This record gives sequence, C-alpha cells and structure tokens, in this order.
Amino acid sequence: MTGQRSRKLRLHIFGSKVHKWLAVFVGVQALLWTATGTIMSFLKIEHVRSEHVISREPLPLGVDAPLPAWAANEGDLVSATTKTVNGDPVVELKRVDGSATLHEAVTGRKLSPLSRDAAEQIASAAWTGPSTAIKSSMSIEAPVGTEFGGPFPAWQVQFADPDGTRLYIDASTGAVLAARSDTWRLFDLVWGLHIMDWTQRDRINSWWLLLFGIGGTVIAISGFVLLANRFPKLRRNRAKGP
Repeated sequence: MTGQRSRKLRLHIFGSKVHKWLAVFVGVQALLWTATGTIMSFLKIEHVRSEHVISREPLPLGVDAPLPAWAANEGDLVSATTKTVNGDPVVELKRVDGSATLHEAVTGRKLSPLSRDAAEQIASAAWTGPSTAIKSSMSIEAPVGTEFGGPFPAWQVQFADPDGTRLYIDASTGAVLAARSDTWRLFDLVWGLHIMDWTQRDRINSWWLLLFGIGGTVIAISGFVLLANRFPKLRRNRAKGP
C-alpha cells in the first residue's frame, strides 16, 4: 500500500512539473498573442498605412502633355496608357476623380463599359488552372458581401472549378480586380473570428477585440504570478526572510 502511494506521489510530482513547464511555454505565447492583439487594437489603420501624413492622390498631366490626337485633356487626365485587352491594343485614360475609360488606340472609340463577352474573354485569358469552363457571369453594381467592394461597374465571372473561383473584372478598364473562391470565404470567416469583426472583416481596433485582448493579457500575467508562487525555490526564500 505504501509503495502504491509512493508511486502515485511520484506520478503527481512528475505531472505537476510537466504542467508547470508547459504552462511557461504556452503562457509566453498566449501573452505575446494577447499583448500584440491589444496593441493592434489601439492602433488606427490610417496611421499604420501612413494615410494621415502621406497623400496618394494622383497628379494630373499637364495640358500640353503629348497624347493621341483624339484624346482631349482639360487638366483632368492622370495618365494615358497603351495596353492590350483580349489581344487588341487599347488606350486607357485615367482621370483625377478616379474614373477610367478604354478607347481604341487608333480611332479613340470608347469601349467602356466592357461587354459580357469581353469580360469572359479576359477571365479565360487570366485562368491558369486545370481546364474548366465559365459557369456564370453577371454585372456587379454594389458590394458583394465582404469579398468585393468595388470599383463599379464590374463583372463577376465564375468558373466551374471545384473551388468555385470568381473573378471580378473592372468594366471600365478590363483590369482583374479580385479573385475569390470558397477557400477565400473560409479564410475570410476565420479571419473575422480572429479579429472579432463579424461583418466587415477589416477592423482590427474594435472594442470587442480590445476588451478581450486586455482581459487575456491580465489573465496571462496573473497566471505567471500564480505560477511563480508555486516554485519551491521562491517559497523557500520567502520563508527564510531577510
């Protein structure tokens, strides 16, 4: 009986030591996660991106800038870019207000907004995965949940692949704006749970996250205090006194 109690005591001591040192390593990571999460909650995303001190507004072209003969510049143009859309040379004109239009390179005929067929051709050219077909395409004039917020108008082209890949194409410029899939939706959901933003998925300084971050940090710090009180060496030193 005594031997059995001795084995139980040794097992209890061994388990306590394993628990204690595991708590140290796990507690350090938990403290880092909660502390850094709390810090991020205090920071404003505008300051993180330096948007409060840096202007990213485009500068307009001079009215005497060399342009195609058909392009009129009243001081509102930002750029004139020659590029290829579906194998044809076009000129993209961007303006100060953020708008953009496509034109035939030679005649200047306006091509924007692009047709459904043109959008599907752009999507097919962008696809590099296993052979698949286009399942559907639709014009987008408003945000689509959290996966696409503009600019508008745009085309959503969905492929028939197992992951349900969706491309969002700018109807004004032909640019591929975003690629989304069922995998992206899962990540978006997990990210929202992580930062405790269940609607917009882009707020890292919500009060929910801030309160839970502070609470977790306090719990981790208090856990380290309790853990320190359990160390035999510290208890012996306190018992001896000065």
